[in-house]
Amino acid sequence: MKTKAAVMYEAKKPLVVEELDLEGPKAGEVLIKYTASGICHSDYSVVHGVLGGRSPMVLGHEGAGVIAEVGPGVTSLKAGDHVIAVLTPSCGTCWMCKEGKPYMCGQMGKLMATARTLSGETRFSKNGTPVYHMAGLGTFSEYSIIPEGSAIKVGKNAPLETVCLIGCGVTTGVGAAVNTGKVHKGSSVAVIGCGGVGLSIIQGARINGATMIIAVDPMPEKRELAMSMGATHGVDPFAPEGPIKQVKALTGGLGVHYAFEALGRVDTIEQTWSMIRPAGRAIIVGMPDQKSKIKLGMAGIFGEKRIKGSGYGSSSPKTDIPRFVDWYLSGELLLDEMITKRIKLEDINQAFDEMGRGEGARSVIMY
Repeated sequence: MKTKAAVMYEAKKPLVVEELDLEGPKAGEVLIKYTASGICHSDYSVVHGVLGGRSPMVLGHEGAGVIAEVGPGVTSLKAGDHVIAVLTPSCGTCWMCKEGKPYMCGQMGKLMATARTLSGETRFSKNGTPVYHMAGLGTFSEYSIIPEGSAIKVGKNAPLETVCLIGCGVTTGVGAAVNTGKVHKGSSVAVIGCGGVGLSIIQGARINGATMIIAVDPMPEKRELAMSMGATHGVDPFAPEGPIKQVKALTGGLGVHYAFEALGRVDTIEQTWSMIRPAGRAIIVGMPDQKSKIKLGMAGIFGEKRIKGSGYGSSSPKTDIPRFVDWYLSGELLLDEMITKRIKLEDINQAFDEMGRGEGARSVIMY
Protein backbone atom coordinates (compact mmCIF):
# COMPACT_ATOMS: atom_id res chain seq x y z
CA MET A 1 0.00 0.00 0.00
CA LYS A 2 0.95 3.67 -0.24
CA THR A 3 1.30 6.17 2.61
CA LYS A 4 2.30 9.82 2.85
CA ALA A 5 5.16 10.40 5.28
CA ALA A 6 7.80 12.92 6.39
CA VAL A 7 11.25 11.43 5.81
CA MET A 8 14.63 12.48 7.16
CA TYR A 9 17.28 11.88 4.50
CA GLU A 10 20.05 13.83 6.21
CA ALA A 11 20.54 15.35 9.66
CA LYS A 12 20.17 19.14 9.87
CA LYS A 13 18.21 19.17 6.60
CA PRO A 14 14.45 19.70 6.14
CA LEU A 15 12.27 16.59 6.15
CA VAL A 16 10.84 15.51 2.79
CA VAL A 17 7.10 14.86 2.67
CA GLU A 18 6.49 12.18 0.07
CA GLU A 19 4.69 8.97 -0.75
CA LEU A 20 6.22 5.71 0.46
CA ASP A 21 5.42 2.04 -0.01
CA LEU A 22 4.32 0.23 3.13
CA GLU A 23 4.28 -3.54 3.50
CA GLY A 24 1.46 -5.13 5.49
CA PRO A 25 1.75 -6.46 9.05
CA LYS A 26 3.55 -9.72 9.75
CA ALA A 27 3.43 -11.92 12.87
CA GLY A 28 2.94 -9.87 16.05
CA GLU A 29 2.44 -6.60 14.16
CA VAL A 30 -0.49 -4.30 13.47
CA LEU A 31 -1.23 -1.76 10.76
CA ILE A 32 -2.24 1.55 12.32
CA LYS A 33 -3.93 4.46 10.57
CA TYR A 34 -2.75 7.44 12.58
CA THR A 35 -5.30 10.09 13.43
CA ALA A 36 -2.75 12.52 14.84
CA SER A 37 0.85 12.83 15.97
CA GLY A 38 2.47 15.18 18.43
CA ILE A 39 5.85 16.69 17.55
CA CYS A 40 8.26 15.89 20.36
CA HIS A 41 11.61 17.51 21.16
CA SER A 42 13.27 14.12 20.66
CA ASP A 43 12.25 14.30 16.99
CA TYR A 44 13.91 17.72 16.81
CA SER A 45 17.03 16.29 18.47
CA VAL A 46 17.27 13.52 15.88
CA VAL A 47 16.88 15.98 13.01
CA HIS A 48 19.59 18.22 14.46
CA GLY A 49 22.03 15.41 15.17
CA VAL A 50 21.89 15.58 18.98
CA LEU A 51 20.43 12.08 19.08
CA GLY A 52 21.57 9.55 16.52
CA GLY A 53 19.25 8.29 13.81
CA ARG A 54 19.45 6.19 10.66
CA SER A 55 18.63 7.65 7.27
CA PRO A 56 16.36 7.64 5.45
CA MET A 57 13.89 7.46 8.33
CA VAL A 58 10.27 8.26 9.09
CA LEU A 59 10.38 10.21 12.33
CA GLY A 60 7.65 10.60 14.95
CA HIS A 61 6.90 8.59 18.08
CA GLU A 62 3.89 10.31 19.73
CA GLY A 63 0.75 9.18 17.94
CA ALA A 64 -2.71 7.72 18.23
CA GLY A 65 -4.99 6.13 15.67
CA VAL A 66 -7.16 3.24 14.64
CA ILE A 67 -6.08 -0.33 13.96
CA ALA A 68 -6.65 -1.07 10.26
CA GLU A 69 -5.34 -4.64 10.13
CA VAL A 70 -3.63 -7.15 12.42
CA GLY A 71 -0.94 -9.67 11.57
CA PRO A 72 -0.81 -13.39 12.43
CA GLY A 73 -0.76 -14.19 16.14
CA VAL A 74 -2.13 -10.84 17.30
CA THR A 75 -4.76 -11.52 19.96
CA SER A 76 -5.12 -8.35 22.04
CA LEU A 77 -6.22 -6.05 19.20
CA LYS A 78 -8.56 -6.09 16.23
CA ALA A 79 -9.39 -3.83 13.30
CA GLY A 80 -11.32 -0.77 14.46
CA ASP A 81 -9.72 -0.54 17.90
CA HIS A 82 -8.62 2.93 19.01
CA VAL A 83 -5.07 2.94 20.32
CA ILE A 84 -2.26 5.12 21.58
CA ALA A 85 1.16 4.18 20.19
CA VAL A 86 3.77 3.86 22.95
CA LEU A 87 7.55 3.66 23.01
CA THR A 88 7.89 0.32 24.74
CA PRO A 89 6.43 -2.99 23.48
CA SER A 90 6.48 -4.27 27.11
CA CYS A 91 7.36 -7.76 25.92
CA GLY A 92 6.95 -9.31 29.37
CA THR A 93 9.79 -11.78 28.78
CA CYS A 94 13.01 -9.72 28.94
CA TRP A 95 14.78 -9.33 32.28
CA MET A 96 13.63 -5.70 32.75
CA CYS A 97 9.98 -6.56 32.13
CA LYS A 98 10.26 -9.47 34.56
CA GLU A 99 11.58 -7.05 37.16
CA GLY A 100 8.48 -4.88 36.69
CA LYS A 101 10.21 -2.19 34.63
CA PRO A 102 8.55 -2.37 31.18
CA TYR A 103 9.71 1.20 30.49
CA MET A 104 13.18 -0.35 30.18
CA CYS A 105 11.99 -3.25 28.00
CA GLY A 106 14.83 -4.80 26.01
CA GLN A 107 12.70 -4.73 22.87
CA MET A 108 12.32 -0.97 23.27
CA GLY A 109 16.09 -0.59 23.16
CA LYS A 110 16.18 -2.73 20.02
CA LEU A 111 13.57 -0.61 18.27
CA MET A 112 15.35 2.60 19.27
CA ALA A 113 18.78 1.42 18.19
CA THR A 114 17.89 -0.21 14.88
CA ALA A 115 14.82 1.77 13.71
CA ARG A 116 13.64 -1.55 12.26
CA THR A 117 10.88 -3.96 13.20
CA LEU A 118 11.49 -6.47 16.00
CA SER A 119 12.24 -9.06 13.30
CA GLY A 120 15.03 -6.82 11.99
CA GLU A 121 13.21 -5.78 8.83
CA THR A 122 11.76 -2.54 7.49
CA ARG A 123 8.19 -2.08 6.29
CA PHE A 124 8.61 1.35 4.65
CA SER A 125 10.41 1.66 1.33
CA LYS A 126 10.92 4.11 -1.53
CA ASN A 127 11.54 2.72 -5.03
CA GLY A 128 12.76 -0.49 -3.44
CA THR A 129 15.11 1.24 -0.99
CA PRO A 130 14.40 0.53 2.71
CA VAL A 131 13.21 3.42 4.86
CA TYR A 132 13.63 3.10 8.64
CA HIS A 133 11.09 4.18 11.23
CA MET A 134 11.82 5.90 14.53
CA ALA A 135 11.26 3.77 17.64
CA GLY A 136 9.37 1.26 15.55
CA LEU A 137 6.45 3.72 15.40
CA GLY A 138 7.01 6.24 12.58
CA THR A 139 4.11 8.50 13.53
CA PHE A 140 5.03 11.09 10.88
CA SER A 141 3.19 8.86 8.40
CA GLU A 142 -0.49 8.39 7.70
CA TYR A 143 -0.06 4.62 8.15
CA SER A 144 2.60 2.55 9.90
CA ILE A 145 3.37 -0.96 11.08
CA ILE A 146 4.05 -1.26 14.81
CA PRO A 147 4.44 -4.12 17.32
CA GLU A 148 1.26 -5.37 18.97
CA GLY A 149 2.68 -4.46 22.38
CA SER A 150 3.32 -0.86 21.28
CA ALA A 151 -0.41 -0.19 20.80
CA ILE A 152 -2.46 0.44 23.95
CA LYS A 153 -6.22 0.23 23.45
CA VAL A 154 -8.29 3.17 24.72
CA GLY A 155 -12.00 3.87 24.80
CA LYS A 156 -13.64 5.43 21.77
CA ASN A 157 -14.73 8.33 24.00
CA ALA A 158 -11.09 9.48 24.19
CA PRO A 159 -10.36 11.96 21.34
CA LEU A 160 -7.35 10.54 19.51
CA GLU A 161 -6.35 13.96 18.18
CA THR A 162 -5.62 15.01 21.78
CA VAL A 163 -4.69 11.87 23.73
CA CYS A 164 -1.95 11.25 21.14
CA LEU A 165 0.18 13.42 23.46
CA ILE A 166 0.04 10.65 26.05
CA GLY A 167 2.09 8.47 23.72
CA CYS A 168 5.32 10.20 24.74
CA GLY A 169 5.49 13.71 26.21
CA VAL A 170 2.67 13.44 28.73
CA THR A 171 3.64 9.98 29.95
CA THR A 172 7.29 11.04 30.15
CA GLY A 173 6.44 14.15 32.17
CA VAL A 174 3.52 13.09 34.34
CA GLY A 175 5.25 9.77 34.97
CA ALA A 176 8.47 11.51 36.02
CA ALA A 177 6.53 13.30 38.77
CA VAL A 178 4.23 10.53 39.96
CA ASN A 179 6.37 7.45 39.28
CA THR A 180 10.07 8.38 39.15
CA GLY A 181 10.07 11.22 41.67
CA LYS A 182 7.00 10.13 43.62
CA VAL A 183 6.36 13.78 44.47
CA HIS A 184 4.75 13.87 47.89
CA LYS A 185 1.87 15.94 49.19
CA GLY A 186 2.88 19.36 50.49
CA SER A 187 6.27 19.32 48.74
CA SER A 188 8.04 21.99 46.71
CA VAL A 189 9.01 21.43 43.07
CA ALA A 190 10.99 23.27 40.40
CA VAL A 191 10.66 22.40 36.72
CA ILE A 192 13.27 23.66 34.25
CA GLY A 193 11.77 23.92 30.77
CA CYS A 194 8.06 24.38 30.21
CA GLY A 195 7.46 22.74 26.85
CA GLY A 196 5.15 19.74 26.53
CA VAL A 197 7.18 17.52 28.87
CA GLY A 198 7.77 20.25 31.46
CA LEU A 199 4.08 21.17 31.53
CA SER A 200 3.28 17.49 32.06
CA ILE A 201 5.73 17.31 34.99
CA ILE A 202 4.01 20.35 36.50
CA GLN A 203 0.64 18.66 36.16
CA GLY A 204 1.90 15.42 37.68
CA ALA A 205 3.29 17.38 40.63
CA ARG A 206 -0.03 19.19 41.04
CA ILE A 207 -2.01 15.95 40.87
CA ASN A 208 0.26 14.41 43.52
CA GLY A 209 -0.33 17.35 45.88
CA ALA A 210 2.77 19.56 45.65
CA THR A 211 1.99 22.95 47.16
CA MET A 212 4.80 24.99 45.58
CA ILE A 213 5.56 24.42 41.89
CA ILE A 214 8.11 26.75 40.31
CA ALA A 215 8.14 26.98 36.50
CA VAL A 216 11.58 27.95 35.16
CA ASP A 217 11.50 29.16 31.55
CA PRO A 218 12.73 32.28 29.73
CA MET A 219 9.55 32.62 27.64
CA PRO A 220 6.85 34.65 29.48
CA GLU A 221 4.03 32.94 27.58
CA LYS A 222 5.31 29.52 28.65
CA ARG A 223 5.51 30.58 32.29
CA GLU A 224 1.96 31.91 31.99
CA LEU A 225 0.77 28.62 30.48
CA ALA A 226 2.56 26.74 33.26
CA MET A 227 0.72 28.81 35.87
CA SER A 228 -2.59 27.86 34.28
CA MET A 229 -1.69 24.18 34.66
CA GLY A 230 -0.65 24.18 38.28
CA ALA A 231 2.58 26.15 38.72
CA THR A 232 2.45 28.57 41.64
CA HIS A 233 5.49 30.67 40.69
CA GLY A 234 7.36 31.57 37.53
CA VAL A 235 11.10 32.20 37.21
CA ASP A 236 12.96 33.77 34.31
CA PRO A 237 16.36 32.00 34.27
CA PHE A 238 17.90 34.92 32.37
CA ALA A 239 17.10 37.43 35.11
CA PRO A 240 20.26 38.97 36.66
CA GLU A 241 20.07 36.88 39.86
CA GLY A 242 19.87 33.62 37.89
CA PRO A 243 17.53 30.64 38.36
CA ILE A 244 19.20 29.01 41.39
CA LYS A 245 19.08 32.10 43.60
CA GLN A 246 15.49 32.79 42.58
CA VAL A 247 14.36 29.26 43.41
CA LYS A 248 16.16 29.31 46.74
CA ALA A 249 14.69 32.71 47.59
CA LEU A 250 11.20 31.34 47.04
CA THR A 251 11.93 28.45 49.40
CA GLY A 252 13.43 30.45 52.25
CA GLY A 253 16.97 29.62 51.18
CA LEU A 254 16.56 25.85 51.50
CA GLY A 255 15.83 24.83 47.94
CA VAL A 256 13.07 22.58 46.64
CA HIS A 257 12.30 18.97 47.52
CA TYR A 258 12.31 18.02 43.82
CA ALA A 259 13.89 19.67 40.78
CA PHE A 260 13.10 18.34 37.31
CA GLU A 261 15.10 19.09 34.16
CA ALA A 262 13.12 18.83 30.91
CA LEU A 263 15.48 20.39 28.37
CA GLY A 264 18.36 17.94 28.01
CA ARG A 265 21.17 20.45 28.58
CA VAL A 266 24.25 19.98 30.74
CA ASP A 267 24.05 23.44 32.35
CA THR A 268 20.41 23.05 33.38
CA ILE A 269 21.00 19.50 34.62
CA GLU A 270 23.70 20.86 36.91
CA GLN A 271 21.32 23.61 38.05
CA THR A 272 18.82 21.05 39.35
CA TRP A 273 21.49 19.78 41.77
CA SER A 274 21.96 23.28 43.17
CA MET A 275 18.21 23.94 43.42
CA ILE A 276 17.36 21.04 45.72
CA ARG A 277 17.56 21.12 49.50
CA PRO A 278 19.46 18.55 51.59
CA ALA A 279 17.93 15.10 50.95
CA GLY A 280 16.21 16.55 47.87
CA ARG A 281 15.92 14.82 44.53
CA ALA A 282 17.05 15.99 41.11
CA ILE A 283 15.18 14.15 38.35
CA ILE A 284 16.64 14.36 34.85
CA VAL A 285 13.99 13.95 32.16
CA GLY A 286 15.52 15.79 29.18
CA MET A 287 17.99 13.82 27.08
CA PRO A 288 21.30 15.53 26.26
CA ASP A 289 24.00 14.29 23.92
CA GLN A 290 24.86 10.85 25.27
CA LYS A 291 28.56 11.74 25.40
CA SER A 292 27.91 14.65 27.76
CA LYS A 293 29.37 14.75 31.26
CA ILE A 294 28.07 16.69 34.26
CA LYS A 295 29.79 18.07 37.37
CA LEU A 296 28.13 17.88 40.78
CA GLY A 297 29.34 19.52 44.00
CA MET A 298 30.51 16.97 46.58
CA ALA A 299 28.85 18.88 49.44
CA GLY A 300 25.50 17.79 48.07
CA ILE A 301 26.51 14.14 48.20
CA PHE A 302 26.99 14.32 51.96
CA GLY A 303 23.80 16.35 52.23
CA GLU A 304 22.14 13.17 50.91
CA LYS A 305 20.99 14.83 47.74
CA ARG A 306 20.03 12.36 45.04
CA ILE A 307 20.06 12.59 41.25
CA LYS A 308 18.19 10.17 39.03
CA GLY A 309 17.29 9.82 35.38
CA SER A 310 13.72 9.17 34.34
CA GLY A 311 13.12 6.85 31.38
CA TYR A 312 9.65 7.22 29.84
CA GLY A 313 8.38 8.46 33.19
CA SER A 314 9.09 5.06 34.78
CA SER A 315 5.67 4.18 33.37
CA SER A 316 4.00 0.86 32.72
CA PRO A 317 1.97 1.53 29.55
CA LYS A 318 -0.67 -1.13 30.20
CA THR A 319 -1.67 0.50 33.48
CA ASP A 320 -0.44 4.08 33.26
CA ILE A 321 -1.72 4.97 29.78
CA PRO A 322 -5.36 4.14 30.69
CA ARG A 323 -4.89 5.96 34.00
CA PHE A 324 -3.62 9.11 32.28
CA VAL A 325 -6.49 8.95 29.77
CA ASP A 326 -8.95 8.74 32.67
CA TRP A 327 -7.32 11.77 34.29
CA TYR A 328 -7.78 13.67 31.04
CA LEU A 329 -11.42 12.65 30.64
CA SER A 330 -12.14 13.66 34.25
CA GLY A 331 -10.56 17.08 33.74
CA GLU A 332 -7.68 16.45 36.15
CA LEU A 333 -5.06 16.32 33.38
CA LEU A 334 -5.15 19.22 30.91
CA LEU A 335 -4.15 18.26 27.38
CA ASP A 336 -6.08 20.46 24.95
CA GLU A 337 -4.53 23.50 26.61
CA MET A 338 -1.03 22.17 25.84
CA ILE A 339 -1.64 22.10 22.09
CA THR A 340 -0.36 25.32 20.59
CA LYS A 341 -1.51 24.51 17.07
CA ARG A 342 -2.79 21.72 14.85
CA ILE A 343 -1.01 21.41 11.51
CA LYS A 344 -0.83 19.44 8.30
CA LEU A 345 2.04 17.01 7.70
CA GLU A 346 3.35 19.43 5.05
CA ASP A 347 3.93 22.01 7.81
CA ILE A 348 6.38 19.80 9.73
CA ASN A 349 9.53 21.77 8.94
CA GLN A 350 7.94 25.05 10.01
CA ALA A 351 6.92 23.38 13.29
CA PHE A 352 10.54 22.32 13.88
CA ASP A 353 11.71 25.88 13.22
CA GLU A 354 9.24 27.16 15.82
CA MET A 355 10.39 24.52 18.30
CA GLY A 356 14.00 25.61 17.76
CA ARG A 357 13.01 29.15 18.69
CA GLY A 358 11.30 27.94 21.85
CA GLU A 359 7.83 28.87 20.60
CA GLY A 360 4.72 27.07 21.80
CA ALA A 361 4.23 23.90 23.83
CA ARG A 362 3.08 21.24 21.36
CA SER A 363 2.13 21.13 17.70
CA VAL A 364 -0.05 18.23 16.57
CA ILE A 365 -0.13 16.84 13.03
CA MET A 366 -3.67 16.02 11.91
CA TYR A 367 -4.10 13.31 9.26
